[in-house]
Amino acid sequence: MKGRNTMLLANIRKTLRRFTALMSAAILALGAGTSACAQESSAAPVNGAEIVGIDFDDGGTDGFTIYNNGGVCEIANRDGSLAVDIKSCGNLDYANQVYWDGFQLLQGCEYTYRFDIRSDIERQVEYRLQLNGGDYHAYQSGPVQVTPEMQTVSVDFVMNEESDPAPRIVFNMGKMADMDSDPGPHSVFIDNVSLTIKDASGAQVLESLPEYPLVNLSQIGYRPSDPKYLVLKEDSEEGSFAVIDESTGESVYEGRFEKPFYDRASDTRVKKADFTDLDVPGTYHIHVESGDVSADSYPFVIGDDVYDSLYRSILTMLYLQRCGCEVGGETAGAFTHPACHTGEALIYGTDRTKDVSGGWHDAGDYGRYVVSGAKAVADLMLAYEEYDLSFDDLGIPESGNGVPDVLDEICYELDWLLKMQDPETGGVYHKVTGYAFPGEVMPEAETEQLVLAPISTAATGDFAAVMAKASVLYREIDPAFAAAALDAAGAAWKYVKDLDDSTGFVNPGDISTGEYPDRGTDDEIFWAAVELYLAGEEVLSEEISARYSSYLRSGLGWNRMGSYAMYDLAAASPEALSDVAEACREQLVAAADELVKNSEKDAYGMALEKSYPWGSNMSVANNGIQLLMAETLTDDSSYRTLAKEQLDYLLGNNALGYCFVTGFGSHAPQHPHHRPSQAVGSAMPGMLVGGPDSNLEDPYAKGVLSGQPAAMCYVDHEQSYSTNEVTIYWNSPLICLLSAFL
Repeated sequence: MKGRNTMLLANIRKTLRRFTALMSAAILALGAGTSACAQESSAAPVNGAEIVGIDFDDGGTDGFTIYNNGGVCEIANRDGSLAVDIKSCGNLDYANQVYWDGFQLLQGCEYTYRFDIRSDIERQVEYRLQLNGGDYHAYQSGPVQVTPEMQTVSVDFVMNEESDPAPRIVFNMGKMADMDSDPGPHSVFIDNVSLTIKDASGAQVLESLPEYPLVNLSQIGYRPSDPKYLVLKEDSEEGSFAVIDESTGESVYEGRFEKPFYDRASDTRVKKADFTDLDVPGTYHIHVESGDVSADSYPFVIGDDVYDSLYRSILTMLYLQRCGCEVGGETAGAFTHPACHTGEALIYGTDRTKDVSGGWHDAGDYGRYVVSGAKAVADLMLAYEEYDLSFDDLGIPESGNGVPDVLDEICYELDWLLKMQDPETGGVYHKVTGYAFPGEVMPEAETEQLVLAPISTAATGDFAAVMAKASVLYREIDPAFAAAALDAAGAAWKYVKDLDDSTGFVNPGDISTGEYPDRGTDDEIFWAAVELYLAGEEVLSEEISARYSSYLRSGLGWNRMGSYAMYDLAAASPEALSDVAEACREQLVAAADELVKNSEKDAYGMALEKSYPWGSNMSVANNGIQLLMAETLTDDSSYRTLAKEQLDYLLGNNALGYCFVTGFGSHAPQHPHHRPSQAVGSAMPGMLVGGPDSNLEDPYAKGVLSGQPAAMCYVDHEQSYSTNEVTIYWNSPLICLLSAFL
C-alpha cells in the first residue's frame, strides 16, 4: 500500500503542476497579447515562466538520453515516470547518466529547479544542470539521497556564469560516494522535471548572432592570373565598386555589379562582380557604393606566393595531430607535448593487448580511426601524384632527409595503419579510442585504457586500397616498406573480398566514441581491387569487371570512396580494363557536370543547394577535387575555374564572411571544438573547421541557429561540434585542392 499511496500522491502533484503551468502560460499570454506558444519562445525572460516541464504523461521518455561510461542501464516509461533500469553501476559516478537538452540559462536570472525521484533501493543520485561540452562543469548540482519513497527535490539558484543557450539536465547514477560495492540491479524513477524563472530582474538576454559582412571575397587573396569574384549582399539595380591599394589609399580598379538575384542557400538577395583583370601584386581592399550600402571588404593580397604560408600551415596541422611521439620545436609552439597514448590497447572482447601507437589524432578528440585516416592518406597521395610537392623543408622532424615531406607525413599514418591489422586474419580493427571521449585536455593527459574496436569491412577495404597504392609510391624511395605494404594489402584483400556488409560498423555498447558506420562497403572493396591491380596484381582484372557490372558510384568521403578508384583507373586506362576505365571516366565527368549545374544556382559557386551536411566544408573541398579530376580527364579548363571558386568559398567568399581556416584571414574561427586548442586557450592554426550544418546536429547549434538558412548554420563555439570541429580528413581535401593552385 505504501508504494501505491506514493504513486497516488505523485499523480496528484503532477495534475496540480500541469494545471498551474497551463494557467500561468495563459495569464502570461494574455498579458503579452500573444499566444502561450509565442510567449515561451520569446527572448525576454518573464517571472513564473516554465522553461522546462517534463511529466512523462505521453508514455515516452520525452527526449531523455542515456550516456554510459562503464555502467549499464536502460530507460523506459513506466507508470508515467522515467524508469532508469540499472544493471551495473560501473566505477564512475557518471558511469550511468541520463540527460536532456533543449533549454537556455541566462546570466543573472534566478531559477527554481524541481523534480520528483525515488528508487527501489536506498542510494545516492547526483543531479546537475551543466555545461554541455568542454569540462562539462555544473552550474548547479547536488547529491540526493534517494529512497523507495517518492520525494520532491526543489532548489533555487542564480545563473552566475555567462548565458548558455544549450546547457544540459543530467542525472548521474553510477558508482556514488555512498557505495562500497555495486548494489546490483535496481531501478530509479524520475518524474515532473521542471525549470521555472523565479526572478528575471537581473537576467542578461542572450546575445544574438553576429552581423555578418556585406562584401565577401577570398580573405587570403589571389594569384595574378586567378579568376577573382566578390559577392555583395544588396539588391539594388545600380552600384559600383573600387579596388583600393592599402599602401596608397588610391583606387586602382573600378567596376560594376551584375544583376541582383536570390541566393537560396543563404536566403538573401545578392549580386556578384568580377575583377579578374586586376593582376598587379599588392595588398588591397574593395570599397562598395550600392543602394543604401557603403561598405568595405576585408583586405586581401594579389601575389604569386599568396598561398604559401596557408599551405604550409594546413599541412603542418597533420604533424601537430601526431600521436605516440613527442611533438615539439618551433613548428609546434604552444602545442608542444610529450609522447601520448603509448600504452598498449585492449583488443575489445578479449584480455589481449596490442601496440597500436602512432598515427594522427582524428579530430577534436584523440581517437584514431582507420576509415577517416585512409581518406586523409588518399587525398595526400592524390595531391603528390598530381602536383609538384617535392619540398623537404616543412619543419617536421623528417625535413631535410631527402624524401618529400608529404611522403614522410603520409608514412607516419601508414606505419600506424599497419599496426591496426590483425596478423592472423588480415582484417583491420576499425579504430582505437578510449571507451568515451576525454575532457578538454592535452593528449598526454588522456590516460584511460585504450580499446581496439572490432574489425570492420570498411576499415579492411580502405586499408587494402591505401596500402596497395603506397606500395607503388614508395617502391623507389623505400623498397622494403613498399613490399611490406603490398603484402599487408594482399592479406586484407583476402579477408574482405567476398564480404557483403550492409550493416556497417556498430559501436559495442560500452564504447561511445565516433562510430563511422558506413552501411555500404562495395566502394571500399572496389577501391581495394583497383589499387591492387594497379600495383601489379593483374589477376584482379576479372574481379574489377565483376564489381563494375554491379556497382559504380562516385564520392570522396570516408563512406563513399568510389572516386579514388575510378580516377586512378580512368587515368591509367589499362588495355585489359579499357571498358571499365572509360565508364569510370564518363561517371566522373557526369558527376562534375552535375556540380557545375547545381553551382549555377548559387551566389558563391556552391553545389550543395539547400542542404549543408555535417562537415560541409569537406564536401566543398571534395567537390573542388572532383572538378579538377574532370579537368584532367577532359582538358576542359572551365572545371578548374569552378574548383577555384570552391577554394575561395573556404577562404572567405561565403555568406558568413568567414575564412574557415583557423589563424588565417581577417575573420577566422577562434573557438574550434578541438581539445588541444581548448586546453591551450587559443586555436591551433591551419585547421579547416566543419562549416555550416543545416541539420543542426548538436545542442548548441540547435540553441542558437534554429530557423537560420542552410548556408548560415554555423557558429564559432567550442560546444558546436557539428559546425566547429576539425578533422584530419577535412584538412586533407583542402590540402589536395590547394595543391592545384600553388
